[in-house]
Amino acid sequence: MKIVPLGRTGLLVSQIGFGGSRIGGIFAGSDGRSQALDALRGAYEAGITFYDTADMYAQGESEALIGTAFRGCRDRVVIATKGGYCLPAQRKLIARIKPLIRPIAQSLGLKRTHLPSSISGRLQQDFSPAYLTQAVEASLKRLQTDYIDVYQLHSPSMTFMRSEMFDKALATLERLKSAGKIRSYGIATETHDDAPTGVRVSGIGTVQLGFGLLDLEPLAAGTLTAAADRGVGVIARGCFGGGLLKDGLNAHQLQKLTTKSDRILALKAQSQNAGRPLLETALQFCLATAGVAVTLLGMHSKLHVRDNLRYYYAPALSAEEYATVQHEPFRVGNRSI
Repeated sequence: MKIVPLGRTGLLVSQIGFGGSRIGGIFAGSDGRSQALDALRGAYEAGITFYDTADMYAQGESEALIGTAFRGCRDRVVIATKGGYCLPAQRKLIARIKPLIRPIAQSLGLKRTHLPSSISGRLQQDFSPAYLTQAVEASLKRLQTDYIDVYQLHSPSMTFMRSEMFDKALATLERLKSAGKIRSYGIATETHDDAPTGVRVSGIGTVQLGFGLLDLEPLAAGTLTAAADRGVGVIARGCFGGGLLKDGLNAHQLQKLTTKSDRILALKAQSQNAGRPLLETALQFCLATAGVAVTLLGMHSKLHVRDNLRYYYAPALSAEEYATVQHEPFRVGNRSI
């Protein structure tokens, strides 16, 4: 596994990182905890050293699982987490009675997307100094560590980043860094329009953004180049298009799911012509793009780890392959898209 610098943070990370948004939670199944720990430890054994989570993922259980997995080798992994979202009262209650709810959710076949807001609660944000300080302390406890390698503001809006409260939030993170609670800090952006602002801010060490074959805006807009010029480490998420690039989705299904269906069909055709699975092409594209330090991949089983490693160790894209999947127009049948 290739190890690279995470911008100028002083941290060294594996090229692919473990995305922890889907480990833990009431929908994980009866063996979800052991499965997640097996996945985390399997990833570590394979050379993956970067683990990204957030205090809101699975009501904090994602952080707790990562803390348990690496309790005996904390200094050998880089842990990034996020804060700024406030758990609604409903989710706090779910966190306390999760062992009782999990088998019920499993037996009923419930999914995350099935829950109405009246049950899951409506998320709000708080980036005040008091809240961030409290959030960092809570994350440290769940992660079973005395420092966090990368602490990220979780999806701050453009309006917030243009306000005085943003400066106060950054000052708080700088104080926590001086105290040794965090080693570096950054922003996990919600949309590609937010990323350039994060890149330009003094003190920011990392920016997490959506990037991949279906999210080329950071490349086209020069955000990746700007981040590299300023020494900001880019953490890319969404490499697999939120599941849209996986096998098994036909043209009709894709048209119902996304406006990018034609683009996906064209990518599938090109990747097939090259003799590659599309997910392999997608990951190799991110690995080959200058300015991306680490690419997050969602994993919650050892099978996911194994598949992702196979895509990682596949031959790199040729210059022609890279140019073909990056640039439009593509042709599907008689249509130019």
